[in-house]
Amino acid sequence: MDLNLSPAEEAFAQELRSWLQRNLPPQWRESRLRALSEDEAAAICMQWQKKLGDGGWLGLAWPREYGGRGATMMEQVIFMLETHRADAPPTVDRAGLRLLGPTLMELGTPDQKQRFLGPLIRGEVVWCQGFSETDAGSDLANLRTRAVLQGDHYIVNGHKIWSSNAHYASWCMLLARTNPDVPKHKGITMLAVEMNSPGVTRRPIRQISGITGGPHGFNEIFFDNVSVPRENVIGGVDNGWQVGMKAITYERGLFTMLVQIQFETVWQELRDFARTTRRGGRALIDSAVVRERLAQSYSDIRLMRLSNLRYITRYMRGMRPGEESSLMKLHWTATDQRLYDLAMALGGPASLVMPKGARALYEGTWISDYFHSRASSIYGGTQDIQRNLIAERMYGLPR
Repeated sequence: MDLNLSPAEEAFAQELRSWLQRNLPPQWRESRLRALSEDEAAAICMQWQKKLGDGGWLGLAWPREYGGRGATMMEQVIFMLETHRADAPPTVDRAGLRLLGPTLMELGTPDQKQRFLGPLIRGEVVWCQGFSETDAGSDLANLRTRAVLQGDHYIVNGHKIWSSNAHYASWCMLLARTNPDVPKHKGITMLAVEMNSPGVTRRPIRQISGITGGPHGFNEIFFDNVSVPRENVIGGVDNGWQVGMKAITYERGLFTMLVQIQFETVWQELRDFARTTRRGGRALIDSAVVRERLAQSYSDIRLMRLSNLRYITRYMRGMRPGEESSLMKLHWTATDQRLYDLAMALGGPASLVMPKGARALYEGTWISDYFHSRASSIYGGTQDIQRNLIAERMYGLPR
């Protein structure tokens, strides 16, 4: 494949750079948000999301009939690269734009597409996931949240956990059990639940890094006799497992390209730190062990880039994300944890200073991201589940 940008892609990149220069205030840059409270940072991220929507930069690859640009996969990659280089803040509505939007375009009713896709692509709403549960463990199909049909409404009771951005969400894509009398994978339904409905309670989870329920945090959600209109069923009654798995494949799709770009930035920080930091009378980079671990992380990231490019090529040829997303997730997890293990080793005691501490390394991002890397082998499907999926669906091995 030709890795050079075409003239049209170069023009797209230049258009985006010019727009970012005009529309991204210096005080909104992501590196500056670290000094703010979570609510202050989230407010700026919401304003940035709305500005992207007004400028037509959200949902780039969505068809024009749904308000998108019909952009190519490579143009989406260019958008990720340029916004990262510009130090632009993240959007808050990652679940809606990455998961729900593509899923609705494929499986939603005409009414749902009309109701939900417009506000999504204009940056006016935030969606969260209601998937994980404490008692389900690593098997989501063990979920216990119930949705019982009464007339034209489902009455929902249950509890969800580890829901990103639920603190600010206006809607939740909820998986609930609607039929307890069939095998566990077959009795689940996805519902669109309005988060200000009576009976919905959100509780931020305080993490060891100090983050609570803000734009980078998690929440618990409690549902106590919550009434959800029947027309809010997404993808058909008792078909929620298939709908949820479809959404997750969209989540992993291009997301690993953004993760890889972030890893490259951190790797450069580690290299420069090793070059300039001295212990025992010599620079850290003079240690053969340090050089070997830097080389290992560099190889991990470059392999991740090549895998991303291979899958992007497949998507550009019309193939939808599928089982290969499990392979991408597995490699991304290993790369993530090795990278931040190295950061902790290089930083020594200083690497333990928490964000906003007086002597925190790189404003505490190393230690914060180290803690987050521990979770990467759990969320979105554990490593063992990914290995099973790869073995069964890609290599045809027995269950």
